[in-house]
Amino acid sequence: MAPKISFHKKENILSIRFSKSKSVDSDISGNVVIDYGKDGQLVNVDIMDINLQDFAPIKNLRKLDIKQIA
Repeated sequence: MAPKISFHKKENILSIRFSKSKSVDSDISGNVVIDYGKDGQLVNVDIMDINLQDFAPIKNLRKLDIKQIA
């Protein structure tokens, strides 16, 4: 599975999904949550309280496939 990037506008969370596997364990550091599957593989990364405007100067940002969820 190719990584799937989504931005949850209402909650202000950027999610990067790496696998369709179910998350069974998580690490939390600051505003970042990293989820792992049963075999320890990376499943998902959530970045809470993110401001996408901070990334506006990056020209390649427009090339990313980011799905906004209202």
